Amino acid sequence: MKKTTLNLIDILLLTLIFFGSSIYASLEQYLSLQQAGLESPTDLNLNSEDNYSLLVFELFSLCIAFAYLWWRHFDFKQLNFSINKLTLPLALLFILLAGGIDHLFYMLIFPTENNVDVSSYAELQPYLSFSLIAAAILNGFYEELYFLGLMFTVPKKWLPYVIIFGLVIRFLFHTYQGLFAATTVTLFGLIFVLLRLRFSTLLPFMLAHAFFDVFGLGLPF
Repeated sequence: MKKTTLNLIDILLLTLIFFGSSIYASLEQYLSLQQAGLESPTDLNLNSEDNYSLLVFELFSLCIAFAYLWWRHFDFKQLNFSINKLTLPLALLFILLAGGIDHLFYMLIFPTENNVDVSSYAELQPYLSFSLIAAAILNGFYEELYFLGLMFTVPKKWLPYVIIFGLVIRFLFHTYQGLFAATTVTLFGLIFVLLRLRFSTLLPFMLAHAFFDVFGLGLPF
């Protein structure tokens, strides 16, 4: 008989599969920043080799996660990957909401930095690549499958605690970017969680996440 819910042990094990090594590496890099007296890294851009390494790592982790879920007889139909006429409009809505709120949060913390330099498409062209777009799409699928898909299959009485746990996890594996960036990403995660309580389909969230991975968290204009 297939399982329609995951328990807390399942979530803990899946957390280790999805993000265990990432959390360790992120905290290690954060401590290195602290020792160097830096608040954030000087360069967060990934090259093609980094993107392909991310693709391999996440595909490998997904295979382990799906094997575990298959062994647990998890009913994958609990995850809503439906595509319809609202998929792209919802993705755009999520981009505007999450990007807008995170942009306001940035302006609230740094009110004197009003002129945010937004790169034009021409400036981004050398930066855009197949490996970047592929890594962004897979990463959007990978992270939101865990945070908005699998985590939402726990019994309802545990959902508030699992949501808080998920926000902590999202913060921890982004600490390599600095505490402010990790907080901003966590705010983004909270916005997505609130939207997920209203919308069950996962693809718009994954597409919006992929957009932010390519263009950065905030409004693109």
